Amino acid sequence: MVYKALLIAVDQYLNTSPLPNTVNDVSEIKRLLLEPPSFFKKENVEVFQGNIAKRNILYSVLTSFFEDALPNDILFLFWAGHGYLHNNNEGYFVPFDGDIYHPEDSMIKMTDVRDLIDHTVAGTVLAFFDTCHSGAVARNIQHEMVRGLEVKGSGKVLIAACTSNQEAWDRNGHGAFTDYLIRGLEGEAANANGEIDVYHLYSYVSRKVAEEFEDQTPVMKSTLTGEPLLLKRVVKRESQSFGTSPTIGTKIVNSSGSYFWLGELTCEYDEYRELKAGTYELVLKNPDGKTERVLKSMQQNNGQYAFSVRNFADMVTVKNIRVESQKENTTVTITLVSLGNTGSFVFPEMSAHLNGQIFSADDIALLRVRRILFGEEFSRHDFSVALLESMIMNPSNARVPVIADLLRVLKGKGYTMEQIRGKVVEQLILTGTLQEIEDLTFIVENGVIKKVCLQGYRPKYYANVESTKIEINESVNI
Repeated sequence: MVYKALLIAVDQYLNTSPLPNTVNDVSEIKRLLLEPPSFFKKENVEVFQGNIAKRNILYSVLTSFFEDALPNDILFLFWAGHGYLHNNNEGYFVPFDGDIYHPEDSMIKMTDVRDLIDHTVAGTVLAFFDTCHSGAVARNIQHEMVRGLEVKGSGKVLIAACTSNQEAWDRNGHGAFTDYLIRGLEGEAANANGEIDVYHLYSYVSRKVAEEFEDQTPVMKSTLTGEPLLLKRVVKRESQSFGTSPTIGTKIVNSSGSYFWLGELTCEYDEYRELKAGTYELVLKNPDGKTERVLKSMQQNNGQYAFSVRNFADMVTVKNIRVESQKENTTVTITLVSLGNTGSFVFPEMSAHLNGQIFSADDIALLRVRRILFGEEFSRHDFSVALLESMIMNPSNARVPVIADLLRVLKGKGYTMEQIRGKVVEQLILTGTLQEIEDLTFIVENGVIKKVCLQGYRPKYYANVESTKIEINESVNI
């Protein structure tokens, strides 16, 4: 049994307005599918967005995704973008090069996608569509599920953001449908055992969207039979604090919670979104006066700051700060703009020779990871290790200085585990050590970090060479 996902975010268009929120949608869905414990593997999750989301490319990808599947495969399809209803009858998904004057030649019929789903030999298909008029894709599927009936087993499930005659709403940096889909996958749709199955997920999303938008009704069509189909396992939020708590006194911290770092400032945000590539927005509700003053000073100084949130980090400037006050509530909206790579990840790092042993750039990166996390140093300090030491502590593509023994340093300063995790993300990415973090987990017992697990990927310098994976699975006592 193999779980496979195809995630499509059509955020750019040749002939109509962009939908930057779709990139946020797909980014979060991918994160949640891969977040441990996960049924999905990274190599089985494909993402298509931007100007590569053209009709011929997407049609070919969709066809291969469904026609090449095996009977035991579980297929997960997510599509976010514009939908178009032609002559109030035929529904279309709009790709990057879609043209409303020639929909048949430039768009993808919703019924064509439905037919691919109907005819695949894959035992299970889960398809989510967050587009206007997306309910049209579900017409005439073999059997319509009655709401309130428990969904069981393998089969085909299509969940659309709205009916064929409705518009799909956006807010909070996501489509409203996807925002609740994300919350559901994060655990709000889980049962008492922390299990998320398709029906509970649909029931949660449908209820939440209907409560917020009277004119948007999600649609579900299903042919499921058999035992309940699990999509994801989590631990219910009431038993965790930003992470999961399998036993009393034990806490698994596998996210940075709602904390971000901007320079030396760290605090909680209420909303975060990427408005477009390289432009980020944070919303803080009722921040303290000190935080407001620090942020305004950053903007006035026009400085360059390290920014980290979730599993992401970048170098930014503070472009704008908007403060809105109403009665006793204050909302601060911060707009950050990326400085670009400025040389990072352009040239491969060098290798080093030490006493007949060759240390590759990836070997040195692993040593740097261990230096950052645990403060590991060489047992001897002489001229022979000086070059290697310099390459660990002064990488050529670093955008921030390397900080050794970061876990102990920050824990000694009283930061929370979520804040510490956020700073580690910043260090690993902005020192040029990793380009992508798949998982970073602390196992904490009674306030002591007992285990650190890391899975990440090195910068990719050549298109025909796969990124090297860096893994840490270390028992510690910090």
